[in-house]
Amino acid sequence: MRTIKFGLFISMIVLFVAGCSVFHSPSWNQVEIGTTHTIERIQFTSDGRGYLVTNGGEIFAYENDGWNEIANPDTLNLPLYDMDVFGNIVYICGGDDSNSVVIKIDTSGNASVIMRDTLGGLTGIDGLDTNSIWVCGNDVIYYFNGSYWAPKYLANSWDPHPFKVGALSGETAFFVASKDSGSVLLKYSNGTWNTVTLGNGDKLNDIFFLNRSTGYIVGNENKIYYYNGSVFIEDTSMENLDISLYAVYKSDINSGYIVGGLGSGLNSTIYRFNQGKWEKEEGVKNAILRTVYYSDENDVWIGGDLGKLFHKH
Repeated sequence: MRTIKFGLFISMIVLFVAGCSVFHSPSWNQVEIGTTHTIERIQFTSDGRGYLVTNGGEIFAYENDGWNEIANPDTLNLPLYDMDVFGNIVYICGGDDSNSVVIKIDTSGNASVIMRDTLGGLTGIDGLDTNSIWVCGNDVIYYFNGSYWAPKYLANSWDPHPFKVGALSGETAFFVASKDSGSVLLKYSNGTWNTVTLGNGDKLNDIFFLNRSTGYIVGNENKIYYYNGSVFIEDTSMENLDISLYAVYKSDINSGYIVGGLGSGLNSTIYRFNQGKWEKEEGVKNAILRTVYYSDENDVWIGGDLGKLFHKH
């Protein structure tokens, strides 16, 4: 009888420890923020302030464990599509078919319009610091040198149309651009433009550089390309699936996320970078995911269509 009781006691301890492990494992939770517009980008500053933007022209700030909408300084309330952070300073770009806008949020959280033009909306932004920023969208690419915005590319109707940018320096940047029914990659290097086709002209959706030798591009049909310091190469370990990948983000060489989805949102897609490869992760359903921000395994934000926002913590 004593042996049976002891065995039962050990079993209860094992179950308790296992239960605690499950209980403390980070999980995905949906967060309501009061919008039905698509969440296009999420970013956090180095001092812990969070921001997200929507294609409805909304800006939300994360403070005191909650998201609250802040005033958009753009009186046209143009759609907002991308964002980059330099320390504690935030730059946001957006626009429509006729208007472009860049918004700056300073270290105190004050937002102001710092650039406006009529060459069409801006959907991509990336840079090295506040004196070296690239923005692109529709038919145009601008470069900001700390003093003024200079057009670097004006597309004709038959040219590739850039919509996302990954910058390596003030003189080298890659642009994901639409071309016919697919995409190409535009490379700018020291004043020279080159066009690169990945795969069979695959439809590409996002580009991200962690550093000058580590970068990723994601697209439709579950396609991932990685940068080896010179060119982009397809990750052939990925399954050939009819799923669109819309955003990629890495916080360091060993950690990161890719998100996407298909159709009406019944096929939410999340990949986590683990031990040198991308692994499928479950936990979110019924959402087309468009953006991801990764701090660590206990703090990941993803957002997408219809204002759906999820937090893993």
